[in-house]
Amino acid sequence: MATRPQLVIFFLAAATVCFSAAAEIIDRVAVVVGQDVIKWSDIDRDIRVTDFLNEAALDFGASARKQSASRLIDQALIRQQIRSGEYPPASLDDAGRLLASLRSDRFHSDAAYHAALSRYGITEEELRDALLWQLTVLRFIEARFHPETPASDGNQRNTQVDEMLNDWLQQSRKDARIVYPDKSLQ
Repeated sequence: MATRPQLVIFFLAAATVCFSAAAEIIDRVAVVVGQDVIKWSDIDRDIRVTDFLNEAALDFGASARKQSASRLIDQALIRQQIRSGEYPPASLDDAGRLLASLRSDRFHSDAAYHAALSRYGITEEELRDALLWQLTVLRFIEARFHPETPASDGNQRNTQVDEMLNDWLQQSRKDARIVYPDKSLQ
């Protein structure tokens, strides 16, 4: 005859097996950048928001997923740099103004705006978060790669900033530990 502790252990083990059998995968790791994890849901959301902002048809093909993973790797590297430095984040007010501008420029009504969000499978909060992040990245770029070229020479200044950012991203990718559990994203 089983003792009480043995019965408790038996029932706990049986419950664990039952719950394990019913478990399902909710999300998967797509890429690891240092200590940061990029999940497949992050890639899907990035594609949805990017296609919404670019007014492009949704594309979840292999090439689009690979491009999204690359963007998210760059963003992870930038996020790590922002965390380690003193770079000014954008404010929710700034993101709200940008969102309001986007709405008034592109949509003739609230219904059209909400229909577009629904069509792309994103929420207004996800869109606002993406705009907040874009503004934060722009502030980081301005603070980190502020060239000596006067602002009056905009084209040359933009070219310098683009070159410095690309060089920094290339070097950061070389220095970072980037792991691709799914090799199709490499």
